[in-house]
Amino acid sequence: MKSIVIIFPYFGKLPVQYKMWRESALRNPSVDFMFFTDADVEPAKNIFVHKMKFEEFRQYIQSFFEFPIVLDRPYKLCEYKQAYGYILKDYIKEYDYWGFGDLDLVYGDIRRFITDEVLNHKFILGWGHLTLISNDDDSNTYFMKNVTGYQKYKDAFGTSVITFFDEFGHKGCSEKWKDCRPQDCWLEVPFDNVSKPKQSYHFNSLSRGWKQILFEHKGNKLYMLRIKDGKLEKKESLYAHFQHRSFMKDRVKDYNHFLITPGSIIDFPNHFTMLRLRFYSRKRDLMTRYYQWKDRILWKAGKGHNR
Repeated sequence: MKSIVIIFPYFGKLPVQYKMWRESALRNPSVDFMFFTDADVEPAKNIFVHKMKFEEFRQYIQSFFEFPIVLDRPYKLCEYKQAYGYILKDYIKEYDYWGFGDLDLVYGDIRRFITDEVLNHKFILGWGHLTLISNDDDSNTYFMKNVTGYQKYKDAFGTSVITFFDEFGHKGCSEKWKDCRPQDCWLEVPFDNVSKPKQSYHFNSLSRGWKQILFEHKGNKLYMLRIKDGKLEKKESLYAHFQHRSFMKDRVKDYNHFLITPGSIIDFPNHFTMLRLRFYSRKRDLMTRYYQWKDRILWKAGKGHNR
């Protein structure tokens, strides 16, 4: 089995979904997770923690580049994600694959989807919430390769503006992999990127098209749920990503079986299950309009999301 480590440089307050993330990470014992952080992250058998301040990590990154980088806030680390294999090579040299991702998500059974056959590719998934890259010199330095029409890493690392260098859709590094080296890429979408509250407060899967959904996590399995024509349908997921939902509450007592709703994470209901699932997944147009209004106010105040 090919080895995998997912890297998390993270500084500041952990997201409300962190405990859920952690529980799902522990249920994937064949995958390692490595933190560089000043947050209260407890080590575990497959969770490794390197304690450091943001400024220490910034200086460490700077030591790998001859030009002055701009890393003026932790959020700017998004731009450097595809360089982690190069920057952190001494920490990850024992692994076949390294990756990066987000903490505002929950994993299902990672190896169910990321098989050794999938791991014959050099570049897997390609999204900011989860990407895996072959741990070799060619792959680890590909972010440096200048290709006409695509962003240059020196430009992305030399500005305080978020350029989306790590993502699709902005001629960044993922798009460079997809367009220039398609034979090396596995870009399936067995995951659910959930709608932002201003798009719909109720959950819609932006990546797989199901609407008014919930998520069930049982053991190490994650399922997207919907009620259609009066029947409950399930689809297994690699992970689900809950962006811009800092208002979620974690009320779980038993992480062996829990339910993720638009506003909270709760124990999976044992009574009146279909009735309650129907209630939790109902359409919430008024709440959607509220978050649209709130987002406009924040933008006008200069405090809106810039990613």
